[in-house]
Parts: sequence; C-alpha cells; structure tokens
Amino acid sequence: MANSIDKTRKVKAVALDFDGVITNLDIDWNAAIRQASEIAGYDVKSLLLFYENCFGTPFFQIVSSEMEKIELEAIRRSQVLPFVKESLQKLSEKQVEVYIVSMQSFRVVKEFLDQHGLTSFFKDIITRERAPSKKAQIECLLKETGNIPNQIMLIDDSKRNINTCNELGVICFHFQRKQNPSEAMETWDKILNLL
Repeated sequence: MANSIDKTRKVKAVALDFDGVITNLDIDWNAAIRQASEIAGYDVKSLLLFYENCFGTPFFQIVSSEMEKIELEAIRRSQVLPFVKESLQKLSEKQVEVYIVSMQSFRVVKEFLDQHGLTSFFKDIITRERAPSKKAQIECLLKETGNIPNQIMLIDDSKRNINTCNELGVICFHFQRKQNPSEAMETWDKILNLL
C-alpha cells in the first residue's frame, strides 16, 4: 500500500511535490503542450516525457523557458494550500529535513516560497533543470543526502510518480490534489503521525 510505513524505519528526509502539495497551479496544460509542440516542431504528447527525452538539449532549454513564463504567471494567482505552513513547522520541530522535488522550474518554486515566507523550511529544491523526472529527482536526493531509500518519504499528488518512485524503495504517500481544509488537516495529520 502506498501510504504504509514500517514504524521501525526512521524517516530522515521528506520530499514534497510542489504543484498539488504546496499549492495548486491553475495552468491550461493542454495549451502549454500545444505551445511546446510548436517550439519543438512535432506533436509533444506529454511535457513530462518531453523533459525526460530532451534533457540537456537546446529544445529542452527553450521549452522549459517558455513553460517557466506560464508557471510564473500562475504562481501570482496561487496560494499556499491549507495546513502546509503548520505542517512544515512540525516537520522542522521533528528535525526532519524537507526538500521540494518538482517538475516546475527552480525560479518558479523559489519565487513562490519567498513570496509566502516558506523558503527557510527547505534544505534544497530539486527541479527539472537538475533532474528531468520525479524518479531522477529522488535519485538525486538519495545521492545528495546519503540516506538509504526507506529513510526518505515522497509526498506527491501523481500516482505515476508514486509508482515509479516506489520502485526505488522510498516511502511514498499519495496526496489527494483537491481537498477541503478539513480533509487537508486529516491528511497532514496522517503524514506527521507516520513520522
């Protein structure tokens, strides 16, 4: 089960997804994919697959830069989701290192965290510029921290990300993207109780 954890394990680091866990970005991804397709000169089916397949190429840089403009506009309209700040404070009190692993750009995540006074809670931000998939981001985090997989918990709203990162042996928690404040409080309570 994706949300199960062996109580004998000691989670040393929590990796949070950005869009869907910290905030919900209001982006027309179909329009963004059409724009990426125009730039790339072929039909891009998925930005996630495009980033993975084109990482390190000029097309990656151009498309990433254009998507960043869309993402920057979206963060101006986005708010921190309920109970995120309180939960980050509790993670800090438990002395658990907290990271962001995101397919948004570094600039987008950093500006949002700065605007909402959250930057100090995070040890590092790993974005598409450093690692072009969620699995690659978790691998980067494992290498950076020196932790073994079952000492890291990924909290993500994507079942695809949960499934691929589960293969690495990290603890995965599937975070439901749209929650009312009461549900969000219950979810964060569950996460904190697992630690």
